Amino acid sequence: MKKNRKKTGQRLAALVLWIIFISMIAGITFISFQNGEATKELGSLIMDKLARFRPMPEVSTKEEAAAATYGMRQSGRALAFLMIGIMGTITVHVSCYRCNWLIRTGITAVILVSVAYFTEKLKIYIPTRHYSYEEMLISMAAAGAGFLAVSLIMLLGRILKSLSHPKATGHSL
Repeated sequence: MKKNRKKTGQRLAALVLWIIFISMIAGITFISFQNGEATKELGSLIMDKLARFRPMPEVSTKEEAAAATYGMRQSGRALAFLMIGIMGTITVHVSCYRCNWLIRTGITAVILVSVAYFTEKLKIYIPTRHYSYEEMLISMAAAGAGFLAVSLIMLLGRILKSLSHPKATGHSL
């Protein structure tokens, strides 16, 4: 009875994590696949809202404003893919808990790299958008940072657990 409850809880947790992870991917995909004009409009709307809450440095030219907007977009991209990397890694590790660590790592890496690659590469089919190798690398690096953070925390937890439960060696003192 207890075993069935634990298995049901793990399945439910995996389902909830997959829903959150897929929702995050859908959100970044929606933002990435808007046409250039809609993206500029959304960017200026966000900049206006941010300016209300946080004083922004004065910009005197359109180039400075474009540079500030570009920096904000890249920061947002990095943060979004960092969160995708964290959630994706947790989701795969919870879903595939019986699999070997190498298999879980491989599955996670393929998913995260694919999402970062395709959300950028498919922009070539969207009018007024363009593919940017630099932006793809930012996405991959941020997703990789999230992956590494979760992996290192899980590895540290595993090491601490093994240290707190030493295996019996058969030697008696």
